[in-house]
Amino acid sequence: MRFVDYLKDKIVLIFLYILVLILIFLILLVFDVYYTGILMIIFLLIFLGLFIFLYRFLSKKVFYNKIYSILNNIDNKALIHEMAGCANFLEGKILLDILRWTDKYKIEEINKYKYMQKEFEEFMELWVHEVKSPLAAINLITDNNKNKVTNSIKEECIKIDDLALKILFYARSQAPEKDYLVKNVLLSDIVNKVIIRNKNSFLEKKVRVDIKNLDVFVFTDSKWMEFIINQIILNSIKYINDKALIEIYSLKEKENVCLVIRDNGIGISSKDLPRVFEKGFTGKNGRNKYNSTGMGLYLVKKLSDSLGNKVLIDSVEGNYTEVRIIFPLSSFTSEVIGR
Repeated sequence: MRFVDYLKDKIVLIFLYILVLILIFLILLVFDVYYTGILMIIFLLIFLGLFIFLYRFLSKKVFYNKIYSILNNIDNKALIHEMAGCANFLEGKILLDILRWTDKYKIEEINKYKYMQKEFEEFMELWVHEVKSPLAAINLITDNNKNKVTNSIKEECIKIDDLALKILFYARSQAPEKDYLVKNVLLSDIVNKVIIRNKNSFLEKKVRVDIKNLDVFVFTDSKWMEFIINQIILNSIKYINDKALIEIYSLKEKENVCLVIRDNGIGISSKDLPRVFEKGFTGKNGRNKYNSTGMGLYLVKKLSDSLGNKVLIDSVEGNYTEVRIIFPLSSFTSEVIGR
């Protein structure tokens, strides 16, 4: 708060105060008061006015500077009224009351929307579980009546199931700490479940899968990691080339275990590569040929971050795509297991 700004704000009051001093001076002259007495009275009034003016300026300056300082140094701006203390002037007290009431209203509104979001998430989870029943029935029918048509139906059912899982995990990703359970699991167990899940797609598109060095334990949530790996595998299958090959292996380092998933597909352009984890980003290949939603890799990154895993991607267009999931073995795992 600058003195010049305060002075400009009070210029009308200063002008009125000067007029009052002139009026008092004239009244005292009319009543034949000695000049010495008049000057003493005017001097005292000027001194009193300056004292009040400066006192009010300094008290407000200290208060508002404190407000700005707190505002610049705390992450949660909503707590500003709790840290501001008390004000010794009316405007400051009114300001703090307004901040308290607006904060209370904001908390009530947030709780209302949290409740609505929770209801929506519960409905989506229920819907996903319900839709799995008819999908399972369709799969059973197609398995018992195998032909070209039923095989196509089965493939579409797999796509619907994947989309339903995306909805489910997207809903859960809004509050991941309530859903995941990190424990020591064998990496090969998770990968094998994904391979079995996609076996029909591998056979149909004649994809060769090379798996090695996966007999290693990592700390993760098996259900979430299965979904993450499945999304990467689905991308590899979708953007595969002739003589398709997907390599899945692990590299054990001092501080982490790295799961590598590499394919020899059409790759990703260097222009699109930095944005593949963005929500809704599809890239040139996804837009032109494959009707991609842009949610798969976004969820891979979001869920991996929640689990404490780092995800890296490298690709050369027309050559390969390689995704690396890094499982830390030191500080993060100790913290999770001890929670």
